[in-house]
Formats: sequence, structure tokens, C-alpha cells
Amino acid sequence: MTEACSGRAGKLSDVAWYVVPGTTTVSEGFGDFAGIWSPDGNTIVLAGEAQMVGTLVRHEMLHALLYGGEHPRALYLGTCGGVVACVDQCVTEAGPPPTPAANTPRVPPDSIVVNIELDPSTPNGATLGGWFALTVTVHNPADHPVVVLLPPSGDAGPSGSFSWSLSGQTTAIYDDRAYDPGVAYFAAGETKRDVFDLFVGATTDGNSDMAPGDYIAAGGYGDHGSAAVHVTLEP
Repeated sequence: MTEACSGRAGKLSDVAWYVVPGTTTVSEGFGDFAGIWSPDGNTIVLAGEAQMVGTLVRHEMLHALLYGGEHPRALYLGTCGGVVACVDQCVTEAGPPPTPAANTPRVPPDSIVVNIELDPSTPNGATLGGWFALTVTVHNPADHPVVVLLPPSGDAGPSGSFSWSLSGQTTAIYDDRAYDPGVAYFAAGETKRDVFDLFVGATTDGNSDMAPGDYIAAGGYGDHGSAAVHVTLEP
């Protein structure tokens, strides 16, 4: 996924991978982070509690593919937006998004089209080690740019943007925040996406676990949801 969105190619074997067990962050000279890429030996160090967070790992993979520590907006919040994590310092370093033209229509979330995709389509414990990607896509069907007016979050944080839910054997709901205002701007016909990594069964951290069984899955953007989809997670 990281190679595809960035247009860069590399080898996992070229990276020296390390995990610090039992930690939520690892320290670098200028801060504490869940993951760090270093040009010293092309090294990625991950906090133990974050080593299976797909968007974070892909964030560090993108550094390795670029062989640089910067966060170019065109990649981290552009073509790889939603595939790699980019919040807080990453958003700041990427710089502000382009300012929409004053006459760009401001539209409610139900003006765009929300869909949900699973890869593999029938997740199971025998494929990809039990991991599967749940991707929420948001498409602007208009032939002109729009800015989607996301509802207030109700707390001190930014508005909710992409979200997903699975209801069945267990129920899980998750939403991302609009840390970057550019997530609400859509060019004519543009599609944005957010990838969520989940697991059939039980992992060590439990953050991504979904028990096998039948579920109703849906994606969302702001307060607008996709059509519900029946999903079977096989052991």
C-alpha cells in the first residue's frame, strides 16, 4: 500500500526493524514518538504497543522509501493520506493546505458518497495472518470542487472525519478526526480514503481484535454513513 500510494519502490529487507517491548512511545532527541525512522542504517524503531498499528508502520515505511525525515504534504496528506498516519507534528511540518477559492461551495456531508471495502473481501484467520484492511472511501460526485462542512465534535478536538463500525459478535466503532483541514476539501470527482487495520481473533494488544462471526459493517464521513454491508469473519 505504501509503495502504491507513493509511487516509490523498496525492500523490507533493506530496513533494520526494532521493537521496544511494553512501551507506547520511543524517545528521540527532539521528542517521544510511537515510531521513528532513522537514516542511520535505514532503521525503524517501533514502540511495542504500536507495532501492529498499520497506518503508523506505513508512516515510517514512507520515510524509508523517501529516505528522509520530512513530511511532504503531497505524499503524507495527499496520495498517501489515510494510508499512512499524519497528525500533530506531521500535519504542522507538511504545511497548510491550499486555500479553496472563495466561491467553492460549502456542502453538508450527505453531498458526498461514502463506501466501504474489505481486503480480503472475506477476512479469515488463514489469510494475511488474520489481518484485513477496512477502507472507507469518500467520493465527490460533483464536477466542481467542494468543501464538506463537518459537524463539530462536541469536545475540544477537531471534527470527526472518517469512521467505521462493525456490529455482530462484538461491536466496534471508531472515528478519525480532521486534524488537517485539507481532509474536508475535495477536487471535482476526487476520492479520499482512510484505511483501518483489523484482526480476526485475538492479538497481544487487543486494539484491533474482532471475533469470528457475522457482522454488519458501515463506513462514515462526518455524520453521513455508507450503505450497510454484511460481512463474515471466518476463523
